[in-house]
Amino acid sequence: MENPKLKRVLTFWDVFFIAIGQIIGAGVVALTGIAIGMTGPSVIMAYLVAAILVLVVSILIMMAGTVLPSTGAYYAWASRLGNGWLGSIVLSLILLASISLSLYGSSFGLYLSPLFPVLSVNEWGVFVIVLLFFANLFGLRIASKVQIILVLLLLSALAVYAGFAMPAIDANLLSPMFPKGITGFITAVFLLKFATGGAYMIVGLGGEMHNPRRTVPIVMIGATLAVAVIYGFVALASVGVVSWVQMIDQPLTVAGRQFLPGWAMTYFLIAGAGLAICTTLNSQFIQLPRTFIVASWDKLIPTWVGRVNRYGAPYFVLVIMLLIGIGPLLAGLDIGEIARAATIAASFPGFIVYWVVTKIPKQYPDEYRASMFNLSQPWIWGLFVISELSLVVGVYFLSLDLSPTVVAILAAWIIISIAYYPLRRRYLVKKGIDLDRLTADNGVFEY
Repeated sequence: MENPKLKRVLTFWDVFFIAIGQIIGAGVVALTGIAIGMTGPSVIMAYLVAAILVLVVSILIMMAGTVLPSTGAYYAWASRLGNGWLGSIVLSLILLASISLSLYGSSFGLYLSPLFPVLSVNEWGVFVIVLLFFANLFGLRIASKVQIILVLLLLSALAVYAGFAMPAIDANLLSPMFPKGITGFITAVFLLKFATGGAYMIVGLGGEMHNPRRTVPIVMIGATLAVAVIYGFVALASVGVVSWVQMIDQPLTVAGRQFLPGWAMTYFLIAGAGLAICTTLNSQFIQLPRTFIVASWDKLIPTWVGRVNRYGAPYFVLVIMLLIGIGPLLAGLDIGEIARAATIAASFPGFIVYWVVTKIPKQYPDEYRASMFNLSQPWIWGLFVISELSLVVGVYFLSLDLSPTVVAILAAWIIISIAYYPLRRRYLVKKGIDLDRLTADNGVFEY
C-alpha cells in the first residue's frame, strides 16, 4: 500500500470534545419534547438508560477500536475483515449520509435567521458550512481547537438553561413519574438513543490519535455518560418547572420562557441550539473525509480524491463535502426528504460493521488477547445480536411513514452501492491493478 502516514495530532481532549460535539446536536432541543410525550417526567431516567444502551451496543466498536485502530475505521474494518465489496458498500452509504450536511446548515439557519434576519435561513446555512469548511482546510489541529471552543460555548448555554431552572423546580410536577407506563418509557429510550449516540464515530480518527487503544474506549464511555448527565439536567428543567403535558412534542424553548430572562433565552438559542448544530457539523467535516482517504489509498476511488494539503487536510474531499452541503441550499431545494434517506443510510453500515468485527479474535488473535476487551466468543455473539437488534429498532423508527421518494432514493442508492465494486474492479483489471489485493492489505492498521 502506497499511502502517506497521517500524523498523530489529536490529543485525548481533542478527541473528547470531538465526541461531545458529535453527540450533542439539535436533537436535544427537538427530541426532548417528543420523548416527554412518550414517557412524561421519567424522560430524565430515559436519557440515562438510553446512554447505557448506547454503550452496550458500542462495546464491539470499542473492542475493534482498541485492537485495530485505523483511519476510516468503518471502511477499513469492512474491507479487511470482510472483503473489498463490503467495504465499498459501506463507503457508498457513508457518501449518501453526507447529504445531511445540508440539513444541519438549514437547521442552523432556522435558529439564527429569526434573531438576525440580515440573512435568510438558507444563507445562514451556507455561511456556517463555508466557515467550517475553511477551518478544516487547515487540518485537524485547527479544526479540533475550533471544536473545543464551540463545545465549551454549547455546554455553557445548556448550563444556563438548566441553572436558571433549578431554583424553580417543583417536585409535585415530577409525579406521576411514569404516566405512560413501561411501554412508553422503553419507546422513549429507543428514541433518545439517537440523541445520546455518536461517540462511536471517533474510531475513524484512530490513525491520527495519540494512543488510540486507550483513548477510544475512555472517550466513548466518558463522553456518552457526560452528555447523558447533561441531558438529564436539561430534561429535569423541562418537566420540573412546567407541567410535562405542556411540553408534549414541544421544543425546549417552551419551558425556557418560564424561567429564562430575555438575554439568557437569546444566548440559549444561539450558543445552545445553534452551536449544537455547528459542533455536529464540524465533527462531520473532521471525520467523514478520513474514510475516503483510505479508499483512495486502495484505489477504490481515484487516488486524487484522497490527496492532502500541507496541513494534512484532504482538500478534494472537503470541497466535495462543501458542494454537497451548500448545493441544495443555494438551489432552494426541499432537503427534508433526502436528508431523511441520508439518516437511514447512515445506520446501514452498522449492520455490516457489527458482523465483520466479530472476526477479530480469529483473524488477529495476538492483538485481541493483548487488548482490554478480551471477551469470550459467546459474549461477542451476544453483543452482536443486541447491536443488530438495536439497529433494526432504530431503522424502524426512522422508516415510519416513509414517502415513495425516500424509498426510491434509498433503493436506487443501494443498487448503485452493490454494483460499484465489481465495475471498479473490472476497470482496474484492464490497468493491471488488483483491487481485491489492495482492499485486503492490512497495512492500514500498522501505525
